[in-house]
Amino acid sequence: MAYALVALDTDRIKNYVFSTDRLREIRGASSILDRLNREIMGAIARDLDPNARVVYANGGSGLFLLAEDKAEEFVRRVQARYREETQGGATVTGAVQRLPAELAEPDLWQANLLQQLDLLRYKLRRAKDCPPAIVALPSHPLLQLCDSCGLAYAAGQSPWREPRGEEQRYCPVCLQKRREDAQIKKSIERMAARPQEVSPDSDEEAKRAVLWANLIYRLNRIAPDYFLEDGKPIVPKRPRDIDTLRAVASSGRGSGSVRDYLGLIYADGNGMGSRIEKLSTLKRIEEFASDIDDAIYEALASAVAEHLKPVPVKGLLDEEDNEEENGQARQEAQPKGDYFFPFDVLLLGGDDLMLLTSGDRALNVALEVARVFREKAGKQQGTLSVGVVFAPLKYPFGLMHDLAENALRFAKKQARVDQWRDAGDGDDTRINFLVVAGAGTHEFDYLYKTVYCKREANTEFRATLRPYRLPALEDLLQAIREAKRLGFPRSKLHQLREAVLKMNRTSTVLEALAALQGCRDREREFLLKRLYDFSQRYLLRGDQSIENASLFQGFPRVIFPWSRLQDQGQSGREIYLTPLLDLVELYDFVAAEEGERESED
Repeated sequence: MAYALVALDTDRIKNYVFSTDRLREIRGASSILDRLNREIMGAIARDLDPNARVVYANGGSGLFLLAEDKAEEFVRRVQARYREETQGGATVTGAVQRLPAELAEPDLWQANLLQQLDLLRYKLRRAKDCPPAIVALPSHPLLQLCDSCGLAYAAGQSPWREPRGEEQRYCPVCLQKRREDAQIKKSIERMAARPQEVSPDSDEEAKRAVLWANLIYRLNRIAPDYFLEDGKPIVPKRPRDIDTLRAVASSGRGSGSVRDYLGLIYADGNGMGSRIEKLSTLKRIEEFASDIDDAIYEALASAVAEHLKPVPVKGLLDEEDNEEENGQARQEAQPKGDYFFPFDVLLLGGDDLMLLTSGDRALNVALEVARVFREKAGKQQGTLSVGVVFAPLKYPFGLMHDLAENALRFAKKQARVDQWRDAGDGDDTRINFLVVAGAGTHEFDYLYKTVYCKREANTEFRATLRPYRLPALEDLLQAIREAKRLGFPRSKLHQLREAVLKMNRTSTVLEALAALQGCRDREREFLLKRLYDFSQRYLLRGDQSIENASLFQGFPRVIFPWSRLQDQGQSGREIYLTPLLDLVELYDFVAAEEGERESED
């Protein structure tokens, strides 16, 4: 019997998921694709060939082994199911590669198939680059466009209550996303009410809400009291929309202006594609994909258990899925008190994660996700790069998403460029962040070149140490907590910020020293100690011993507020760095611990 490998890859995932700024459509689209990928692809393969095997199916792509005479039909059925489930909003591309006939079924899993896998990837790439022609939709001035995406024509009103009582019309694609989101919301509440019984594939509920079934199962395993409050069961709800998430975020533990900010976390694996392409057997590919998928789920569950406990909120309107048979009548929702998840997972698949939460929680969550992923994926040497964006509650989500994507790309690029940051442990995990200060905030790479970085002949000034390695970022957050315990005056922090942004060795130094002189003794000692600690971390190479640290400390290696690096190459370039600007920008986004006090100055 001849066998074939089938590769499937969802086309333009982000265009489908983020075609609107509305949380309902984003979550619904993500859920539809996740179910199609993880459940439906495998079910179709086994329906055609009971002996079919799933090598992996996550992250929008899949690799399957099945009988050669069923392979093309398998691709067609999956494509048809995509059209049906997404109402034509998303498509999938497939490619088939026949395997050598002399290989028996037991040998296929261990055989060296590197050539066949390379050819399969080429066929898939060629198919994606030459999609079928698209027939344009009819156009007419009296046809109304969808009120959500604005791309397709409206087909009807939503049967669910709209915020502020608006009457809007949606295209079939957006209606399907909203329908999916409403069903998943119900499934989450039912599973959260019985977390001990939930496991992946345990029932139809878990198969529909694949992501949340995995998350609730792992939460119950690592933190059994997550769904308890004072020993009594609670049933946390998923935030209905962005407005609800804003209300939940602002009712959390943050204080002051930080309560007016959301944090968007976007994490992506480093070099996963190139690593999987080097694997030559189906067994090793299956193990790699399974380990990475488990690691991202474990990282998310650990971060949620540690930093994202359910929040009690009163006065929110509870959503009613008021869908009657004719879809017109709606009940009035009544204000009530409930527990809510203080976050929402917008995207999770393979090595990708996008999560929205409150500003004061975001960095701790990002740190925990990156740390646990590194730990759990250590066998496969998996690491993450993370971009975190802090934006005001009313900031458009589409712009926030674009900024997070750019911050993530910058983190990945700098991990390759700045080799002097490497501690010699092979860990290329990086976390980048951006604070949105106003409507005119630019993408991070533009800000880095124009605001945070300055070059003059053989001298370079860097007002930020972003992106951070995990130990350095943990030290920075600890420094912020210490500053809050001291009640460090905000006015002095902003004086230091203004001085650093002048980026030179004259006025920056003079103004920073003037601000330092105005501090109390313990505040002055704190700043100097922290600056020397960071200098030691950045000046030492990965292969240098800690005993040599004294060679890299003291004047002129540290010229407050700068730390100086000397390029060992022929150029002799000097690099001046400081973490103080990052400390000031993150000051409001690090939650104060018990017993800490903050200066309102």
